[in-house]
Amino acid sequence: MKEYTNSHITFLIDEYIHNKRDREIMKLHYVDGYSAETIATIVPLSPRRISQILSDRLLEISPYL
Repeated sequence: MKEYTNSHITFLIDEYIHNKRDREIMKLHYVDGYSAETIATIVPLSPRRISQILSDRLLEISPYL
């Protein structure tokens, strides 16, 4: 498994995720390590919706990883 730096992940999120809320969710999970359940207490969405956003948006940045 390849290791990625926080700065690289942050750059990709900032560069390719254009929705502010989704950028925040991605950073909370992939940089800060929060679970979907924890993020749902920060961002007013269900854990299931958070997981869906994480999955969908990861597909957008995965070609650049």
